[in-house]
Amino acid sequence: MKRLLCITLCLLILLAAPRAAAAEDAQAEDLTARCTFVSDGYGAAKERIFRSGFKSYQQFNAGATFSLSWDDGMPNARLCLQWRKLPEGVTATQYDADGAVLVSETLPAYPETVTPLSERARKVEITAGEDGMSVLYCRVYGEGTLPEPFHEWIETPQSLDYLLISTHPDDDVLFLGSIVPVYGAQQGYTGSIAYVTCSMRERMTEAENGAWEMGLRYRPLFMGFQDIAPDSPDERKAKFKYEELLLATVRVYRTYHPLVVVAQDLNGEYGHWQHKLTSRAAVEAASLAADPSFDVESVEQYGTWQVQKVLLHLYPDNPITVDAHAPLSFFGGDDAFTVAKRAYKKHETQQQYWFAVKRDDGQYAFNRFGMAYGVVEAGEDVFDNIDESLFSFYVPPTPEPTDEPTPTPTATPTPEPTGTQEPTAVPTSEPTATMQPQQQRRNRAAWIEFGALCAVGAAAAVVAVVAAVRLHGKRKDAASESAEETKHGESDPS
Repeated sequence: MKRLLCITLCLLILLAAPRAAAAEDAQAEDLTARCTFVSDGYGAAKERIFRSGFKSYQQFNAGATFSLSWDDGMPNARLCLQWRKLPEGVTATQYDADGAVLVSETLPAYPETVTPLSERARKVEITAGEDGMSVLYCRVYGEGTLPEPFHEWIETPQSLDYLLISTHPDDDVLFLGSIVPVYGAQQGYTGSIAYVTCSMRERMTEAENGAWEMGLRYRPLFMGFQDIAPDSPDERKAKFKYEELLLATVRVYRTYHPLVVVAQDLNGEYGHWQHKLTSRAAVEAASLAADPSFDVESVEQYGTWQVQKVLLHLYPDNPITVDAHAPLSFFGGDDAFTVAKRAYKKHETQQQYWFAVKRDDGQYAFNRFGMAYGVVEAGEDVFDNIDESLFSFYVPPTPEPTDEPTPTPTATPTPEPTGTQEPTAVPTSEPTATMQPQQQRRNRAAWIEFGALCAVGAAAAVVAVVAAVRLHGKRKDAASESAEETKHGESDPS
């Protein structure tokens, strides 16, 4: 019986194991050695761009080219390029074995670009734009998971459930690092991160690696402002103007339509002046983005947009605490705190400083927020009280067929926000009876988990019953044989 119980327990453990425990995708094979490199007279180009790191790069003049060619097809191969300076007007042209052009495209201005190669391609040629091009690293990889610094980002949609506004790379981890693992990776909300400043090229890649480690899959945004030291007042006035930051933030809101914006502490976390201005702009831009009289140019291009909530780190009113202790199946059972600590290690240039991810209490708790602006009540969770039809995952119900004429829709006025250009607390009201998308997702997940456990239990019960029946049959047969032997023994005269 003990053996039967042990077998049943093992079956339960194996069947109930989370998907995250399954083997990860195989790492992509490096196919670069199969390629022949040719350059326009740049003798050291191959040596420089095939070596990783930020100290070695190759600069190409306008119109200059380099190419990679190979003899046999490479299914699902990808050309991966890391740029010292974001490429402008750089093209990648693929050729077949006869030299005919298969595809020619302008590469996007990203820190790293990943270009799928046609199976028919036998050569790819990279041509510099009018301003030339500066290549840090070049590789060709096959099918599988790409190594850092390359990630297969999903292009950021113009319909975000949440957007993090991070002054510097690593602020999104240190102070806002509970949002992406819990709501983006685990619960599936669509979101991204906008980095306001990034002066060092290394930190741009660190930001991407850290965001990917937190579970972000939509490409982060870089707003292009300079990181300026606190002891440089002249540079502050010349290179980081609040009016320009506010305008840029409004345009980000109008372009990507975030429902919830999460930004840093109004006091600058530890008093950093750029943190303070970024948080102030995040709040003020929420009302301006909905104002058709502000920045008519972006209104004509994108229209206005009404942000539903702006949450600030450590804001005292309308508090919301994210559960940073709950195990997350997306990360194999690790909690958000563990994930954020790993993500911060991706910021290699910052490890020499005293910063560290903190949770639950203290000045730097990375999971405590408050609603500083909103057109809905704060609630107890990030997405509470937001109309479900506004979310990126919303699918309108199919109307029932009817013979009645369809009524003419009437316009409804846009709700006035409760916030102003300065952070304003929103009074708390009684919870509504309407189930919020967050609750619906939790309920669906709970029912799925309950159903899975029921199935596991049923399977284990069947196994146990079958084993018990077999064991009982064996014991019955054994008892019968023993009885027969005893009977024969008693009647045998010998």
